[in-house]
Amino acid sequence: MFRRNDLKLLFLLCLVVILLFLLRGMFVKAGGNKVVVTQNGKETAEYSLSDHINAVIRSDDGGSNTLHIENGTVWISDASCPDKTCEHQGKISKEGEMIVCLPNRLSISITE
Repeated sequence: MFRRNDLKLLFLLCLVVILLFLLRGMFVKAGGNKVVVTQNGKETAEYSLSDHINAVIRSDDGGSNTLHIENGTVWISDASCPDKTCEHQGKISKEGEMIVCLPNRLSISITE
């Protein structure tokens, strides 16, 4: 069924996936302390990661996202966009992590 070269390629792909998983910690750092909200390419708000915030962020075209900051984590609980991808991105808590809602032109990132 599999030839020798097929098995070598499969092994190499598995090794690359494992290495990428192990190295991801080098790119996502712990210790971020600011939550930056950017809408339409402009920074509109900045919060501390230690804050307790429930805020509705409205876009120019009538869309909205509900932002939560609690216990050092950030997430979107409700969005007016049809795909709700930003809700499914889950909670973020580390520097460099980001939540993006393309239909509402919104990004939320954690910085130092």
